[in-house]
Amino acid sequence: MARRLRTDAQIDNFIRNVTRQAEHHAPRVATIIVPLSDVVRERLDLSIDRIEVYERNGRLARACWVTIAGRRYAFSYNYEDGMIDLREGGLQGAVLCQFDNDTSQNELRRQARRL
Repeated sequence: MARRLRTDAQIDNFIRNVTRQAEHHAPRVATIIVPLSDVVRERLDLSIDRIEVYERNGRLARACWVTIAGRRYAFSYNYEDGMIDLREGGLQGAVLCQFDNDTSQNELRRQARRL
């Protein structure tokens, strides 16, 4: 089930929790989470666009769906590659890009513009 995040405070809290978890379980992506969030959020209009996060047993997980201008994308951690996948449509969609701590700010901005 997905829970919609409607405010900046809710999004900030989610990003803090994901970053904290990544520091322990996915250090290759721990420092890219906030910059990735920042560039995606620059594209969002929370009055019309959507951010939803996976909720399991009342707790938020790390998968996140973003709908911008009617197009839906999924962000999730790829355990095999040790990277964050950006997928088209949903968790099973085509991988559009992958991110880790080595992803440049220019690449983040380039990918965000494509959303």
